[in-house]
Amino acid sequence: MAARRRRDNIVVAILALFAVLGGGHAVLDAFSTPPPGPSESSTISLIGRSQLVESFAREFVAIYLSSTSAQQDRIPEFVSGAQQVVLPTVARQVSDPVVVYASRALRDAGTDVWSVTVSVRIAKRTGPNDDTRQFYRVGVSVNDGRPRALSLPAAVEPPGRGIDLALGYPTACAPDTPLAQVASGFLQALLTGSGDIARYTTPDSGIAALRPALFTTVETTAVTANDAACGASATNAEVLASVNPKLDGATTPTLAYPLTMVRAAGQWQVRAVDSVPALGLPLNAGVPQPTNGATATPTSPSRLPVSTVQIPPATQK
Repeated sequence: MAARRRRDNIVVAILALFAVLGGGHAVLDAFSTPPPGPSESSTISLIGRSQLVESFAREFVAIYLSSTSAQQDRIPEFVSGAQQVVLPTVARQVSDPVVVYASRALRDAGTDVWSVTVSVRIAKRTGPNDDTRQFYRVGVSVNDGRPRALSLPAAVEPPGRGIDLALGYPTACAPDTPLAQVASGFLQALLTGSGDIARYTTPDSGIAALRPALFTTVETTAVTANDAACGASATNAEVLASVNPKLDGATTPTLAYPLTMVRAAGQWQVRAVDSVPALGLPLNAGVPQPTNGATATPTSPSRLPVSTVQIPPATQK
């Protein structure tokens, strides 16, 4: 009985605390079932309306900005004819319309209202190859699957530059460390088709060399990892490898590959090519420089005791 009374007293105290902090609604909310999330059908419908609005806005902005005073009849196809429109006598060259942002601002009585920002290239008067990208925002309503612009487009600033998040690879690895050796061999096989890629991947990775091969040679320029010893002792690691590929001797842009690697039976292998690089958590702005765990610089000899990396022999075919 005493234990039961103590339990009841605790429940009453918790309810009283909720009532003091948030009133009666806080007590009811504590025991109510959270509202259901969006259904699959409503999500698919929203995506469809978004695609419809983006396509409409992209076409409207491109046609409007390239129209001349002799083409006034094109504008009512997109927006009310009550709009006061002045168009140039000489057409501007408008190309490459791209939707950079779309957001549903309002939904009421079966009508959606969207805000869409479209980026276009507009050639300058100085020459056909001298163009610049400009950004225009337009409001669009959708009712029963029929889009309509609310007003003429407005020129707006481009999206601001985003923040640089700190990546989760704090250690720079020298070329002779286990992680760097396996990453280098793996990317050589992946991108050039030379060597047996199965030597560098786990059996369940499902990774195959790119066919046809995109490059003829690959030079690994930097390897960073979340393992301070660069593979000397850990059993799993996240690695970011940067390479300079070449095609028939011609330089191509540097590429970077985030890899998940594991060690089994003393052998490091790639388990996955990650879709996004590893990030430092909690997410922080800034780009901290990698510390040198196994090396003083990424190209100097290792100063930590590093076991010789073992790579499985080539698969017999």
